[in-house]
Amino acid sequence: MEWRGLKNIIILILLLVNGFLLVLVGARYSESVQYERTALERTLKVLEGRGIRVEADRLAPAGTLAPLTVERDLERELQLAKALLGPGEVRPGGIQAENQGGGLYRYQFDGCELTVRPGGELSAAMRRGPHQLIAGDLERHAARLLKKMGIEAEQTGVTRDGEWTRIRFRQMWNGAPVFSCEVEFAYEAEFFRTVQGTLLTAQAGTAEAGECMTLPTALMRFYEEISASGDVCSAILSMEPGYRAASQSLSGGTRLAPVWLVATDTAQYYLDCSTGALTRLTDGQPSGMSDRPSLIG
Repeated sequence: MEWRGLKNIIILILLLVNGFLLVLVGARYSESVQYERTALERTLKVLEGRGIRVEADRLAPAGTLAPLTVERDLERELQLAKALLGPGEVRPGGIQAENQGGGLYRYQFDGCELTVRPGGELSAAMRRGPHQLIAGDLERHAARLLKKMGIEAEQTGVTRDGEWTRIRFRQMWNGAPVFSCEVEFAYEAEFFRTVQGTLLTAQAGTAEAGECMTLPTALMRFYEEISASGDVCSAILSMEPGYRAASQSLSGGTRLAPVWLVATDTAQYYLDCSTGALTRLTDGQPSGMSDRPSLIG
């Protein structure tokens, strides 16, 4: 047999083997999907039998979210300060940056001030001057500031009370929400006045080992935890996967733990995607930001 004919036979055999493997993988994936669907349906029936209705179309799996450790990046923090306070450089007459110890940094320019703590907690107060007079849409102004800061975020709400407009954003990390990192921009009439909340100015994270539990397991763990704590609910309205940030060191190291934000008809909870630990949000708002801004000028 000529070599060309033998080569064609070998190629045909390899194609058949690859095709068989693809069919096998597809069949196993289909079986896995069907198993998870069946397990979820059974779990929903169990919960319904115990008096808890679940909005099945508002349950999202955690997927490949992994615990991360991120480190504070002072260069990115300076970029944030420049975007908020105005000047393009740190120089005489420009932004004054001061390390106040304990991981607290203060940035000042032209009567405006920004303070940033370890873990990203920040507060900025702007004087009522011509540079803070905003012409145009306030929501777009706040979104542009976040873009200049290099922060990925999604708008979560806006409230208006007399002359005050408050616009809230939640930080995103690689496309996933960081529930505990929210920030509020406050405007008095058309003047930009304050920023309060938490934003991570961090380097790319280092992933830890670990897998997220499946939705059926998470739902049953949630039920067990609220039953043990004495909490009561009659409906699970949604489960959204994302991160919960926890500061670990004065240098600004922060751990991002994958969690579900679980909304029920009575309260909201964090359910750890890896351990199943449950934390109730006492005020129903992950950020816990204060309502009244502090002002300069």
